[in-house]
Amino acid sequence: MTLIGRRADTARLGELLRDTRLVTVTGPGGVGKSALAAEAIGRLGRGRSAPEVLRVDMAPVREAAAVHRRLAEAARRLPESGWRAAVLLVDTCEHVAGAVVDGLEALLRQRTGLRVVVTSRVPLGGGAGAAAAGQAASSAGAASAGGGARRRPGPRGATLRLEPLAPDDSVALLESLAPHDVLADDAGREALHATCDLLEGLPLAARIAASQLARQCPDRLLERISRPAGCLDLAVEEPRWPARQRSLRASLRWTHRLLTPAEQLLWARCAVFPGTFRLPDAARVCADERLPAPALPAVFRALQRQGVLAVRERGGGRAPAGAAAGAADRPDRPVRMVRPVRAYGMEQLVRLGEEAAFQRRCLDWTMVPDEGSED
Repeated sequence: MTLIGRRADTARLGELLRDTRLVTVTGPGGVGKSALAAEAIGRLGRGRSAPEVLRVDMAPVREAAAVHRRLAEAARRLPESGWRAAVLLVDTCEHVAGAVVDGLEALLRQRTGLRVVVTSRVPLGGGAGAAAAGQAASSAGAASAGGGARRRPGPRGATLRLEPLAPDDSVALLESLAPHDVLADDAGREALHATCDLLEGLPLAARIAASQLARQCPDRLLERISRPAGCLDLAVEEPRWPARQRSLRASLRWTHRLLTPAEQLLWARCAVFPGTFRLPDAARVCADERLPAPALPAVFRALQRQGVLAVRERGGGRAPAGAAAGAADRPDRPVRMVRPVRAYGMEQLVRLGEEAAFQRRCLDWTMVPDEGSED
């Protein structure tokens, strides 16, 4: 199967795997990291030349010892040195990033012919995102799994940042999943296109939306998604799907739990921005004694690495693959929250009782002229 809109990403991951022993596929929740990894690994060879592939799912794991145990079990199942290569797919690692780094360092030393693909919402290195994962795990009673606040580099390797689909690809994906009778109706197709605009290129969102079309017409689906939090509440009743992927709310809750309290707070407060903004804007609107301005740049960059803040290129397009990581150190680059992320953040702001205060601060910000601002 060829993934819609992922031809270049699939080819790039294949190239990295041929040149590098460890590749981490990162990106926001629901962007299709696991599917891309499986697709690229499947293209590495056919027949006798196909590598032995093993998958280790880290989603249920919370403690470092369990991470190391799973990696050790995988190592015992891998073929010994010989004619057949091996690829290990380590899936969903963001909440145990530190322990995965430790385990892979040892495994890659022991198995010199092994190649590893990791999927994680944050890079496996010692950046802010990895530290955040460690601190979040610590707050849940699993500090050793996330690696605590250590900020050392992970094993040498490459990172591929996966971005949401382009608008045309998003439409093509939803149409490929929709019932044929929907596509036969011009009004239905128009409603599907409008739905894709609101879901902003997340393959998971398209799949959840498509699952609703067996029970409701495209117009009704569009009406539901048009409500501020409507897209969050759409859910699939599919037990084969991981619980965190059965709704956008569940996916965003998973990301939210990975964050430090300061990162959770900035996510909520940045939800008041209706369009694009920059780090200085966030400092002006969101900083206070709970979120001091000197600490805000590091928190802001962590939200970019987690995919909560999406980089927007000049001219209105999404950043190309890999651009978001570099832009995390560029405070002049405009960012925005995609609609589902903003809706979830606004819910958190209401829960904190801060909605009125920070809506007022955002309104005051809009009244100050800024020659460098966009929309």
